Amino acid sequence: MKLNLVRNNTFDNQIVIVDGQGRSGKNLISISLTAIKKMEKMRLDSFMDYIPRLYYLKKLSPDAAVVCLKLLADQAYYYSSISRDVNFRPADYSSVTKQAFKFKYIKRLFQNADEDAVQRLKIEKPILQEMTHDAIGMADIFFEAFGDRLKFIHVLRDPVGNIFEQNKRGFGERYGVDPRELQLSFEYKNLDIPIQAIDYEQLWIDGSPLEKLLINVNAMYRKNYKGYASLDKKYKDKVLLVDFDKFILDPYPYLSDIEIFLEENFTRKIKGILRRENCPRVIAESQRQERISSILEKIRTNYQEIFLKLIDDYDKNEWS
Repeated sequence: MKLNLVRNNTFDNQIVIVDGQGRSGKNLISISLTAIKKMEKMRLDSFMDYIPRLYYLKKLSPDAAVVCLKLLADQAYYYSSISRDVNFRPADYSSVTKQAFKFKYIKRLFQNADEDAVQRLKIEKPILQEMTHDAIGMADIFFEAFGDRLKFIHVLRDPVGNIFEQNKRGFGERYGVDPRELQLSFEYKNLDIPIQAIDYEQLWIDGSPLEKLLINVNAMYRKNYKGYASLDKKYKDKVLLVDFDKFILDPYPYLSDIEIFLEENFTRKIKGILRRENCPRVIAESQRQERISSILEKIRTNYQEIFLKLIDDYDKNEWS
């Protein structure tokens, strides 16, 4: 007998996914959203990244992917209502201490669980907030799971900044080595290769740590754009694009766009969050060219060609 997995007994709550590449500025957008009273704190559930990837790699059936996403979201929603598995580590952006309404999570520690928690959710109707990496390229499986309940905020950042910041954090040296590096990999020529490098395997193997980052950022930029461009209009209307490089210079037009998009208003707490995050802030006009020159000096000719083509495509503003 062929089984078709289903899950119809969901909480039926609204869900916001803040998405983007690594070091794209998602944290700033996510903690800003918590200044909306109904918005839950940002969560980083790795399986929100893994499930759609496994589905697109044909390692997971469509019904299994949809049900797993629904289960994960429902568990996160309920657990948050009683502050179970909620991050209280002060230094983390996903920590309660970084959120606008931090004390509600402390209060929840002492509230009743089970049916009492479910009743609170039905009355208060909080909005679940999840953060993902490069999910816009696979957004259709999320919409299949959550339908009209879901809205995407995809954070775009100049790939020059993405590559520079990822290299600054040493990400290129961690693949397949650091046990804290939790990305899906596949075997190629007896090596562990991150799935971002599919179709770029040999370039990734031959690359320096910085060149590896370039390959990943380039690959995901193109896969993300392709996924977004191919979305049905009804789903594309549920995606808001936020340009991080413009947001940090002047966040207020984007905050207005977010209010319209989510049909929710920011409270006065947004001012405190922006002030703490030094936003808005002035960026020297020369910074970008300095970073481009710095990266070009450290990568070889064939990687330079990929880098310059990526910059050129980004500058065409094809997303809009």
